Amino acid sequence: MARSHKTYKKEDGLMDESGLRGYALRLCDWLVRLAALNGLWLVFSLLGGVIVGFFPAMYAMFAVMKRWCLKEGGVPLVRTFFQEWKGAFWRANIVGFTVALVGAILVVDYLIVFNLDFPGAAAAAALLMLCLFVYGLGALFIGPALVVFDGALIPFLKNVALLAIASIRYAVFMSVFLCLAALLFVLVPPAGFCFAGSLFAWITTHFSLKAFQRARLLPHPAR
Repeated sequence: MARSHKTYKKEDGLMDESGLRGYALRLCDWLVRLAALNGLWLVFSLLGGVIVGFFPAMYAMFAVMKRWCLKEGGVPLVRTFFQEWKGAFWRANIVGFTVALVGAILVVDYLIVFNLDFPGAAAAAALLMLCLFVYGLGALFIGPALVVFDGALIPFLKNVALLAIASIRYAVFMSVFLCLAALLFVLVPPAGFCFAGSLFAWITTHFSLKAFQRARLLPHPAR
């Protein structure tokens, strides 16, 4: 009788963890975790008055997401998030404000050059567009890279830019999935409030880790 019962459990997809019920449970677990992580990101951003809390909260979110994507078990969410937020508070702000400042300078320079008429304006505008393109690629990888690699600010940013250029395929995948997520949030605004930050972190971390592993900067996870 025990053997017959065990066979029934395996054949019944709804009762087996690898069947429909298992997929539904794993999906619900991921949605709950994403919503909780997104909530922590919002709360800790506010704790820092947004201005100095936003980038450390982003760092902590990427740190937690990296552990999830690498399937590191036993990650206490709130405690891990707080420790990462506190431990990387100044580093995250320095990198975050530096990246934001560089982006602002590039955009302002492009707008100025675009609206001026002088010899070489077209070439200067094209060069600035190229710089903005590289900047955009690097911005996709900067969060996951920040929680994986250490180093001085300038070499770190240079290496991220070079890695992004060498990983355009993964940048394209990120862009496609981020556009799909943005479309979802436009169609269903409450989903954006619950998942915008954490889903952005998952998409960029997932593909960034693959790029790091392909470049042999990060070992492949054990199978």
